[in-house]
Amino acid sequence: MNPCMQGYTAGRDTVVFTTPYTYAQVMSIIGSYQNLTWSGSPDGSVSLNGTDNTVGTARTYDVGGVHVVETISVYSKPAAGPYYEVHSLAPVTITALNKLSFYGEYDATTVTPVCGGMASMFNLTIDFCATNASLAESTLHSIHLADAMTVGVFLGNQNFTTCAALGAANGTAMASATAMGSATAMASATATASKPATYTGGAAAMGSGALLAGGAAVVAAFIL
Repeated sequence: MNPCMQGYTAGRDTVVFTTPYTYAQVMSIIGSYQNLTWSGSPDGSVSLNGTDNTVGTARTYDVGGVHVVETISVYSKPAAGPYYEVHSLAPVTITALNKLSFYGEYDATTVTPVCGGMASMFNLTIDFCATNASLAESTLHSIHLADAMTVGVFLGNQNFTTCAALGAANGTAMASATAMGSATAMASATATASKPATYTGGAAAMGSGALLAGGAAVVAAFIL
């Protein structure tokens, strides 16, 4: 049985993406429901009708010419992870994509610490209803993948390969500091190996290249 309203077909898309940054670092970017700089919306462009990070609160914003309303249904952000946030997506229409329209009651983001806490794994899953399910799936997949990648760009633009490689990089930095025999050098190596610079500015502070990796640019590319 089709769970969607007439004219719509059900679909699902999942993006799994690992970034070589800690859970705390990732939360410094995505830990506020009102902050969507990592998804291409500048500081101050997202409005809330309630309290940040609270079930029942809706955020409203415009991206790539599309008006978006998303309402929190589940929110959990324990200090050690995993992060789990679910919201509903009110119907949106992208006119330039043959008037593609879609909506969803389950649009979830999970962030789980992996590699002994040295990295974080994103799982972005949406169950949606769309006028063209295959087109909606590819569009949503591109947007969600770009979002996860942009978080990594904000945190230092390093790519994840394997846990072993990440551990080796940390170990090399520590061994180098030990050989130098300096407490200052040790501290510096630890910071370099395990704490890449955290992005703390607004979207306007980022270069255009980083923002082009965001979800807004993906939508705009379809629309323009």
